[in-house]
Amino acid sequence: MYTPAPSYNEQRYNEDLALWQAFRAGQQQALATLFDRYAQQLYSYGHHIIGDEEVVKDGIQTVFVNLWARRENLALEVSVKFYLYGSLRRELLKSRKETRMWVHGPAHHENEPSIEQQLVASEDEHQRIIKLSASLGLLSGREKEIINLKYFNNFKIREIAGLLQLNEQTVSNLLYRALQKLRRSFTISLALLLLLPGV
Repeated sequence: MYTPAPSYNEQRYNEDLALWQAFRAGQQQALATLFDRYAQQLYSYGHHIIGDEEVVKDGIQTVFVNLWARRENLALEVSVKFYLYGSLRRELLKSRKETRMWVHGPAHHENEPSIEQQLVASEDEHQRIIKLSASLGLLSGREKEIINLKYFNNFKIREIAGLLQLNEQTVSNLLYRALQKLRRSFTISLALLLLLPGV
């Protein structure tokens, strides 16, 4: 009987699990490999929670130091990516409570293209960036976080619900509402463009 090859996600899950079990057994290189594999993704996710890059970097370091210190008490089988995202989120929220440095994503000026980008990019591209920034500005911090987790980090609704400690229906509703806001924003922008003379 033919057995299909595992999908990329299944293969990645199995590789992560093997590394997890190796690091639990005391292999530092396995933990280093997990760090190399996930540090950039965790940084991007963390930056959406707290805008201070040093706090995010410290949070990631703390997560991995704590993993090593508590390795013998950790579960044998976990979804490594989910576990790391959840650990970082908890660490950053704890940091936020301690320092009151909460930011709902990057500041608006960070979303705007730099002068060099404006000179290189076509006017069309420049307009799309402005519209996207304005559209994202319509979303709440929670909606942005759900969009980020769903479409940029490939989490499933149930995983997002677990990570954010919400029920699945709430996550689905917030995702739907965010997508509706983005669609409305793009529809209005398109209608205005069509009404302008000379376009």
